[in-house]
Amino acid sequence: MDCLKNYEKVAVIYPYMMRTIRYDKWASYLYRLVKLYIGENDSILELGAGNGMLAEQFRNYFPCIIISDISFEMLHQSAGKDTKKVCCDMTAIPFKKQFDLIYSTFDSVNYLSSKKKLLSLFNEIKRVLAEKGIFTFDVSLEPNSLKHIKEPFRKGKYKEISFVQKSLYNPKSRIHKNIFLMEFRDEIYTETHKQKIYPFTVYFELLEKAGLNVTECYEAFTFKDGNAGCERVQFVVRN
Repeated sequence: MDCLKNYEKVAVIYPYMMRTIRYDKWASYLYRLVKLYIGENDSILELGAGNGMLAEQFRNYFPCIIISDISFEMLHQSAGKDTKKVCCDMTAIPFKKQFDLIYSTFDSVNYLSSKKKLLSLFNEIKRVLAEKGIFTFDVSLEPNSLKHIKEPFRKGKYKEISFVQKSLYNPKSRIHKNIFLMEFRDEIYTETHKQKIYPFTVYFELLEKAGLNVTECYEAFTFKDGNAGCERVQFVVRN
């Protein structure tokens, strides 16, 4: 059994796992969040973009998008041939230029496993966000983890790869694990993805420490005020 880094093999089955996601509606929601602040030709950076499926829909509103992800394998799976791609760690953004909009989706920020790393991200955002720019991101909160461990197993088959996904959550460490067991041509691979489920208030504390201001915090995919009882929340942040 080979132990792999995040998304080395999961990148292949990811389209199947996300097959029910309406990326068009997700992109529409993001557009409604930022449309008052961002122009059609403004510069945009996506962090934790994965295989770029959301960006493909978001380009219907804003064509000038650069996508980035720490996983080369995920970027390699991306469909958009004309999309500019950068493989990088979101805590060390490799740009000197500033962006009018920076966004991250689907709990990518939860992969930052310590407050130090989370603060490093926010410091990087402060550095590369334009003076009147917007940073928006979503995060998973504890109610979401508690929901998923009630039905912790998920299985399927895609492109000759059979897989089982198991979800585990430790409320003391606040670590949520997604363990993937994948079988392909009689070989078995395992990937363990760890997310840190921070308390709701930590984001406000660290954003303020980085010199950023929370303009809005919504329950994800809505325009209702977010709170610690939400499964996911969406932040809208400015300088």
